Amino acid sequence: MPSSTELFKGREHAVFSGFFFAYFACFGLVLPFLPYWMVSRGLDAQEAALILSSAFISKVFFGLGVGILADATGHKKRWILLLSVFTFLGFAVFVQIETFWPMLMVWFVVGALQTSHVPMVDGLAIASARLGKLNYSKARLWGSVAFIASSTLSGLYIAAYSIEAYPQLLLVLGAVVIVFASSLPDIRPQTKTTRKLAFLELFKLPGFAAVVTVSALIQASHGALYGIGTLHWLEAGISESIIGLLWAQGVAAEVVLFAIGFWLLKKVGVKGLLWMAVIGGTIRWILLGWSTDVGLLFTVQILHAFTFAATHLAMTQYITQKVPDQLTASAQTLYDALALGALMGISMTLAGGLYGYISGQVFWVMALISIAAGLVLKRFKW
Repeated sequence: MPSSTELFKGREHAVFSGFFFAYFACFGLVLPFLPYWMVSRGLDAQEAALILSSAFISKVFFGLGVGILADATGHKKRWILLLSVFTFLGFAVFVQIETFWPMLMVWFVVGALQTSHVPMVDGLAIASARLGKLNYSKARLWGSVAFIASSTLSGLYIAAYSIEAYPQLLLVLGAVVIVFASSLPDIRPQTKTTRKLAFLELFKLPGFAAVVTVSALIQASHGALYGIGTLHWLEAGISESIIGLLWAQGVAAEVVLFAIGFWLLKKVGVKGLLWMAVIGGTIRWILLGWSTDVGLLFTVQILHAFTFAATHLAMTQYITQKVPDQLTASAQTLYDALALGALMGISMTLAGGLYGYISGQVFWVMALISIAAGLVLKRFKW
């Protein structure tokens, strides 16, 4: 097997790194600033959160369906490219809309398209890693680097030129994703899933249900941050440029964890990473609900390394070790449908609804979700 240095310099490592960079540069514009842009169109915080959450719910069916089809046909790259093209077209329609119901209906589809990329690419990346051509954590960290750059520069740009520049930035970055999607390798499994509902075999794997449930709960605890985080900080008097840096700070910590991911997995394993995420999440959400002091916020954002990156790496490592090639896309999209679909949609909707009543203390509800993940983790064994 190639050394870590050879992996880092390989062609497949470069193209996966490039895709992650392009995709998360786009996501670094969507996640922090799309709610702000919608509010600038006349929506309120609750409506913006509901629009965002709608896509997380629709992807439960859409994303899982695409994953199953990709495993059944073996053409993962083709599906990724189609997703990127239709996402760009959807962006072009969405930025022309200025009222709630049309926005909700369009984002219900476009948001699901946009967020379905990553589990599909992760499935392809796992196949490449098994062939010894990719170091996943090192390739994935370039996505985190891109998110940092994008959220920081977007915040500075919007602060200087106003939120009216948002649509142009979104379309440019959406087009770049298409270019990098077309460069991904066309890796196909030796065997295809020929039986209907073959993905149900995943639940026969030791620990699959437990790992997915815990990971999904931890990811869902980000609902308040993703839905109303930027709006909450704006209401506290924090500028757009500082908010961009706050998002970047969290992802910078994520980069560090991905950089040491293989070493950390050897030390603590999948279950150890999940415990780090549970504890980090509980602390993070309690503190975010307690204060909007900028110094504290920058410190607390470091815990994103545990709440997101450790969880994601744990789930990906479990799939790499336990799931057969012909079911990797199904496994990734099933996890994504629960973690960043159903549960995230519920969490984000709940956060948006409660925010008008309890303001930043809605983050304490997210802490309860992290604690629930810990209870599940303690109960299940694998």
